[in-house]
Amino acid sequence: MIRENIDRAWEFSHGIPSIVPGSAQPGRLLNLPHDFMIEIDTKPEAPGGSLTGYYDGGIGTYTKILDIPEEYADKRVMVEFDGVYMNATVKLNGHMVTKHHYGYSPFHADLTPYLKPGRPNNLMVTVNNGAQPNARWYSGSGLYRHVDLLVAQKVHIVPWGIFAHTSHIVNGTAFVFVETTVENSTSAPADVWLNVNMMREVSGIKAGTGRVKVHVPAGEKVVGRVRVAVEHADLWDIDSPNLYRITAELTDNKSVLDHNSTQFGIRTISVDPLNGFMLNGRSLKLKGGCVHHDNGILGAASFRDSEFRKMKLHKDNGYNAIRFAHNPMSRDLLDACDRLGLLVINEAFDVWTMEKNAQDYSLYFAENWMNDLETFMLRDRNHPSIIMWATGNEVLERGGMSDGYRLAAQLAARVRELDPTRLVTNSICSFFNGLDDEDTATFYEEMSLLLEDGEGFTPNYDTDFGMKIWPEYSEAFAAPLDVVGYNYMNYHYANAIEHFPDRVICGTESMPPQCDKYWHDVERFSHVIGDFVWTSHDYIGEAGLGKVKYVQRDETRNAHNSIGNSPYPWRVANCSDFDLCGFARPQLFYRKIVWGSDETFIAVRNPGNFGKLEILSRWGWPECEHHWSWTGSESLPIQVDIYSRAEEVELILNGKSLGRNSAGKTNRYTASFELIYEPGTLEAVSYIDGKRISSDILITAGKPEGIRIVTDKKELVANGQSLIYAVVEIVDAEGTLVPTAELKATARVSGAATLAAFGTGRPQTTENYTKGEFTSYQGRLLAIVRASYEVGISTMMVEIDGLNCESIEIPVN
Repeated sequence: MIRENIDRAWEFSHGIPSIVPGSAQPGRLLNLPHDFMIEIDTKPEAPGGSLTGYYDGGIGTYTKILDIPEEYADKRVMVEFDGVYMNATVKLNGHMVTKHHYGYSPFHADLTPYLKPGRPNNLMVTVNNGAQPNARWYSGSGLYRHVDLLVAQKVHIVPWGIFAHTSHIVNGTAFVFVETTVENSTSAPADVWLNVNMMREVSGIKAGTGRVKVHVPAGEKVVGRVRVAVEHADLWDIDSPNLYRITAELTDNKSVLDHNSTQFGIRTISVDPLNGFMLNGRSLKLKGGCVHHDNGILGAASFRDSEFRKMKLHKDNGYNAIRFAHNPMSRDLLDACDRLGLLVINEAFDVWTMEKNAQDYSLYFAENWMNDLETFMLRDRNHPSIIMWATGNEVLERGGMSDGYRLAAQLAARVRELDPTRLVTNSICSFFNGLDDEDTATFYEEMSLLLEDGEGFTPNYDTDFGMKIWPEYSEAFAAPLDVVGYNYMNYHYANAIEHFPDRVICGTESMPPQCDKYWHDVERFSHVIGDFVWTSHDYIGEAGLGKVKYVQRDETRNAHNSIGNSPYPWRVANCSDFDLCGFARPQLFYRKIVWGSDETFIAVRNPGNFGKLEILSRWGWPECEHHWSWTGSESLPIQVDIYSRAEEVELILNGKSLGRNSAGKTNRYTASFELIYEPGTLEAVSYIDGKRISSDILITAGKPEGIRIVTDKKELVANGQSLIYAVVEIVDAEGTLVPTAELKATARVSGAATLAAFGTGRPQTTENYTKGEFTSYQGRLLAIVRASYEVGISTMMVEIDGLNCESIEIPVN
C-alpha cells in the first residue's frame, strides 16, 4: 500500500461551503495539522465557559486538489484521517463520501467510487464544532492531526491490517504471531502468499521470517497467520525500549501485489493480586500521569516533535506510565511512548449513552461506539507501550443506570475480540452522580452538610451513604475488567481485599496535594498496581481546577464556596506538574522526592500571603515559587518549605544557619521555616544520618537587563512538521533569570519557517497564543517555530518592552 502524507497546502475558510458554484470567498492556504479554535480570541460568553477555557467552537472547511494519475483507475484509493474534531463531512468532487462524528478516533474515507483518474479531484472536509458545549475540556477544532492518501491494488492488505503479539519466550527466543488481514475487492477469488519479515529497527538486521498462503473469496477479508521465531530477542522495556519493524508482503508468486509494515516490540505483561503488574516477568509499580490531548499553546494540533517533547519531559522526570485522558490520542504520541519506554493506558471514551454535556458524544455513542472502538484499536494495537485498553471514564452508567452493566460487559468483550493480549480497564469514581433520583437525594442530603462546612466543589466527593453502596452498585460494572480503575478512592483500597479478593486496582486519578498518601497506598498494597495523578501536564479547559486562594479569616466562608468557580479569564486547569509550556512546577519536585529522589527543593511562599488562610482546591498546590526575588518585601515575614526525603533539612540565609527542621516521610517530605525576607543567597541542605546528601540554592535576581533565547535543537527539517521550542528568558546583568518580570513581548519569524505559537503558562489571560504578542510570566515565554517545506534560513526576533531585541538564526534543511 502506498501511503502519502497530504498535510501540505490545504485551503481553509471559516463556515460551511457555499452551495452556489463560484460564490465562495477564497480561503487561506495552510499546512496541517491545524486547529482553528486556538486562533480565535476567548470570550466570557463562550457556551463552554470555564470547561473549554472560554474558547468557542465553530465550523471550518478544508479543501485540497488531489492530482490522481490515470494508473490509479484500477486501484483502491482512500484517505486516512488520524483525528478530526468533530462531526466531519468528507466529499470528493461534490459527492458525499462519509461522515464521522467522534472527534478523536481515526477513520478512512474510500474515494474510489468518485475518483476521476488523470484529472484534478476536489477533496473537501467540513468540520462542525458549532454545537456547544460538547466537551469537558478544550477540544480544538479542525484537521488537527495528520491526513494520508492510501493507494492499493484491489487485492491488498487492509489499512492497519497487521497485528503482531508475543506468544511466549523460551531461552531468549521469542515466538511472535503475526496476523495479516487481506481484502479482495474484485469479483473473483484470489490465492495469494504472505511473506512476513521481522527486522531489528536500529540495525536493520533480519530477525525472523514467516510465510503462509491465503485464499480470499471475492469481496471478502481473510486473516493470514504465521508464527515467527526471533532468536536472541531484544525485549521492549521501560529502560530498553527495543523496537522491531514487521513487513508483510503480498504476492501471487509472480509479482508483489501489496506490502505494508508496522512498528512492534517484544514484551510480556500480566497482572494478579499478589504480584501486581508484571512486565517481562518482573513486578513494576506504575508511576503515572494523566494527560489530555492538547499540546499547550499549540492548541490541539498534533506534531511528532510536540508529542515527543511532552512525553520526554515525563520520562526524564521519573514517570514510567501515561494515561490518555479521556479519548484516543494521535499516532505520534504513541510512537513517542514506544521510543521512550513509557507504559500507556489507552482510553476510548469519556461518555457512553448518558451525557456530561448537552452536545457531547453521548448523542452518537449507541450507533458509533463499536466502529470507533475498532478503528482506534486496529490502528494502535501493535504499540508495545500500550498495556491496557480503557473503555470509559467516570461514565454515569457505572452503577447500572441505563443498562450500564450490560454495556460494560459488551465493551470489554469487544476489546478482547480485537486484542486478547492486553488488559481491559475502566475508571470508576464515587457516586457524586450516576444514581437514580431516590439515591441521588440521599447522597446529596449528606453532601449538603459538607458544603455547609465550606467545601465548595462537589465532583468526586463521597459520603457515608456513597461509600456504603459503592461495592454493591459497582461490582457488576467492574466484573468484566482485568484491572479496575479507581479515581480518588484510595479509601476503598483496603476493603477491596475483603470484598473482592481477586481484584487488581489501579489508581487512575489522584489529587496532587495527596501525592504522598496515594503513593504510600500503592507501595503497601500488592493488589494496587500504580497511581496516575490528575494531571501531570497542564491543559486548556477545566479552568481553575487547581486554584488556590488566600484570604483574611473573616472571608473564609465566601472563599470556600467560590473555590470551584473560575470566572473569565481563567484558561487552564492549573493542576499539573508541568505548566502549559512544559515548565516544571514545584509539585513535580515533590512527587520525585516521594518516588525516592534524593534531591532537595526550596519552595518559597509568596510573602504577600503570610498570615492569611489558604483555601486550596483538592487539585491545587500552595502558591509557591522556586526563587528568592521578592522586591518590596524586605524585612517582611516569609514561609519557606523544603521538600526532601531526608531526616532533617538545614536552611542557610546569606551564610547564616537558621537551624534544622525534620522532613522525610513522617513529615510528609516537607520541612517548613518562617523567617524574615532578606535578599541574597538562600540554601537548603538535606541530611541522612548526619551526612549531607543534597542541597538547593536560590540567588536573588537583579533588574531585567536582557533577553536570552534557549532552543531545544539547532535546526529544523524542511518537512512542514518539524518544530523548535525556544524558551525566551528575561535576565539580569549577570545572566540570572528574573522570575518576577512581567513585560510585553513580541516575536516574529521570517524566512523558511513560521511562528506556530507564542505564550506562557499563565493560568488567567486574555492574550492569544497565535498573535506573536504576549506578556511574560515568571520571567519566561515560549516560542514554537515550525518549519516550512522549503530549505533555507529562518530568523526569529524577540522584542521586549524596555530591553534590547534579540534574534537567532535557524537553518531549515
